[in-house]
Amino acid sequence: MYWYQKNLRFLQTVMREIDIKDYDAQAVVDYMKKVEANCLVVNAGGVIDFFESPLDMANTNRFINGQDILKDITRKIHEAGLNIIVRVDFRGVERRRYDKHPDWFNLNKNGQPRVHDYGNPLSPHIIAPCYNSPYTSSHAANFIRYLIKTYNIDGIWENSVGFDNAICYCKNCQEKYLTDTGRCIPEEADDTYRKWKAEQADIHLERLRTAVKEFGEDKAFCAEIFDMYTSGFSLSTGISHDNARKSFDFVVSCVFLNAGRRSAFPYDIISNSAATIRLSRALDPNKQPVIVTGGNGTRWRYTADPALENRMWMWQIASCGGGIWNCYFNGQNPAATLDRRNAYSENDVFSYLAINSEKISNTVPVAGVAVYYSNATRDKFCNSDPAIDEYGVFLRGVERVLLENHIQYGFVIDTDLSLEKLEDIKALLIPNGAVMSDKTISVIQEYVKMGGGLIASYNTSLYDETGNKRSNFGLSDLFGLNYTGLTKNTMDDSYQLIADKKSPILKDVGDTEMLINGGKTLLCRKGDDAVNVVTTYVPNIPNQPPEYAWLPDMETDFPVVTTKTYGKGKVVFFTNTVEALCFTNGHEDYTELYKNAIDFVSGRYALETNAPRSVHVNAITDALGNLTISLINCTGTSQRPLKEIVPVYDIDIKIPDRKFNNSEVLWGDASISCKDDVIIKVSKLDEFASVYLSIN
Repeated sequence: MYWYQKNLRFLQTVMREIDIKDYDAQAVVDYMKKVEANCLVVNAGGVIDFFESPLDMANTNRFINGQDILKDITRKIHEAGLNIIVRVDFRGVERRRYDKHPDWFNLNKNGQPRVHDYGNPLSPHIIAPCYNSPYTSSHAANFIRYLIKTYNIDGIWENSVGFDNAICYCKNCQEKYLTDTGRCIPEEADDTYRKWKAEQADIHLERLRTAVKEFGEDKAFCAEIFDMYTSGFSLSTGISHDNARKSFDFVVSCVFLNAGRRSAFPYDIISNSAATIRLSRALDPNKQPVIVTGGNGTRWRYTADPALENRMWMWQIASCGGGIWNCYFNGQNPAATLDRRNAYSENDVFSYLAINSEKISNTVPVAGVAVYYSNATRDKFCNSDPAIDEYGVFLRGVERVLLENHIQYGFVIDTDLSLEKLEDIKALLIPNGAVMSDKTISVIQEYVKMGGGLIASYNTSLYDETGNKRSNFGLSDLFGLNYTGLTKNTMDDSYQLIADKKSPILKDVGDTEMLINGGKTLLCRKGDDAVNVVTTYVPNIPNQPPEYAWLPDMETDFPVVTTKTYGKGKVVFFTNTVEALCFTNGHEDYTELYKNAIDFVSGRYALETNAPRSVHVNAITDALGNLTISLINCTGTSQRPLKEIVPVYDIDIKIPDRKFNNSEVLWGDASISCKDDVIIKVSKLDEFASVYLSIN
């Protein structure tokens, strides 16, 4: 087993040019040992070289002053029994280097070099390359070979691999595009160009991976991949989590607590880091999942993230068996930077991961319920603006319901969906899985026919794999509905009329004839008599003037919520945007109906608990069936960021239908009984607790 096949605890020091002055390698190693980090990521070069480079395109750090920090830090890291990988960045060069090889770089449609102006007075304008340029092919590969030969490092991290984020018209691209597609490069990116660009991204990453692996399988390769909830990065660069699955030695994702400059929200959803670990495990359960995050974040790089939230963010990752990549953007280590308030903030979490590495390294989420993750739908319908996003917000809404109800879940990916992947899944949740191939439709039909549960919503299966709209749902036989072609805006003054008060989907809904509606609603009609209509669409009722806020007849034959038996399985379909509304609105008419739908199609869950909704309970399992169950207490102040955690008392967790012979408390205070059904009791939960249940 190679070093990168166990739980990973990184420290990354993204040093500024000036941070090389009086570099103290021993202080970096001392910090790593104190927090129990097991791998360092440190600057090597590309934009600025942190070593004396003899290569043609060198740009040596002007403060280097005869130092060889890579030699010093590599030696000390290895003496301490730790690992080191180096950061390379091929996003581009300044004018001096560009003039050496102007044919190596990206050209716009006017034949001019594409220039990045970061608005930084200290930084020259950076001239960008493309995936097919010699700069990112032969030069980049030789750069990596030189580093590994010279410094015996343990791997390469390619930062800013999304440098090719615009159409390139250089000679290499034009010739290759014509050869590969028979077309000229378009003025605006279309599906053909985006597909071709994604192929070039694959080639680029594999080229660099091959250069790394020339020195042995123990040398690791990885690169920068971003958020699972948005599509901008994958559409503009051709790079997504699928590249991590194919080319990286561990699945690494950049998911910072502070949400990035383009986000309307300063802090991301506290469970996002755990959700990304779940997705990473779905991509490849045999590769270690890692989240790049950091005590001083990425949005405000000179100041610490809110301290308590930063810890909770990391506990979320740890609870799902993920590794943590603590990334700092100035200074030589977190204890030697301008804002040291989060220095050592990872101590407890890293200690938990280090102590329990053998138990959690090769685990996957316990997942009786699976969320269908559609790359194709993401690319067509995702948007960074939540007001018009029609995919990311759906995922977040599903996750909210699952987390609040302590339902254990994982992901299945559209690109490799099969009956084998669904073998142990009781319920498949498809939040607006609009783009779906005929092959995938056949798999889902067979899965439900054999007894699987299905919940789907809105545009699910209404588009084929090319993104063209079908005249009806591809899964219309499962839904028992036919789409009329009409979609109603039901954002305001919109409702559902209850049609079947006895439906289990309306369990505990209360004394009402009406439910809220919102977002958009497809107008559909029953396609067969096996469909049970739970609620129906009510035409808009304007609320002013109040005297006229009524309709003579609120009944229609357009269902909103339906149930159906299909073969041995059960199906619930929502014609509205229910999952998005669970996230953006959160009214119980959305969240509780969705929870009831999961109950209806899935039955009994992997665990039962009386924990409040603000406590997240995550279970992971290894190949033998051993379980690690973790609790993260998010009970605290009413606004983000959390400023304090309020302890929660007397939590019970029951694990039915499972036998374990041994148990161990990994963190926190708990007692465990393994007689009959397993009972875990946590008398007081502060931030985090974890227990281990062994079948041996």
